[in-house]
Amino acid sequence: MTTETKTPELMTVFRKLFESGFHNDFKTMADTIADDCEWILMPDMNKIYKGKKEVVQLCTQGKLASDKTPEILFDKATPEWGAFEYINRGVITKEAVEFSKTTGWQFPGDPSTLVGQHYAVGVSFIYQINEEGKISHLREYLDMAGLMKQFKPADKLVEHDA
Repeated sequence: MTTETKTPELMTVFRKLFESGFHNDFKTMADTIADDCEWILMPDMNKIYKGKKEVVQLCTQGKLASDKTPEILFDKATPEWGAFEYINRGVITKEAVEFSKTTGWQFPGDPSTLVGQHYAVGVSFIYQINEEGKISHLREYLDMAGLMKQFKPADKLVEHDA
């Protein structure tokens, strides 16, 4: 009788960022980010976070605005790049509305009227890894169109200044 042992997959650098942020371990989270990291919110590049300090602040604020466990769909990386995708499901909170104001994302009318509504949104990240194994460049794609369909018609969008 043979016993198979499965080699555990190594955690990707983004998964380390994601999990440490989820557990409020912001030092470990910060250690995954290069000093010159650039984090871009896509598809319209309405907000670009430059440097470790800004990126850590974004990740920390995003985590503190939402304290739920997302459904991870995909997580793969090579030594030079990676991709991570998840579904974020929940209820719009006051904290999430305040966080959205810092991103430049568009919301229908007054986003505070969305508090209490349920949502599900896909989020994907494509990122580059530097020679130190840290995230150096990242593009974040949020399915804003799919999210907006859950609330109000798209013709009532307003943009928040970042």
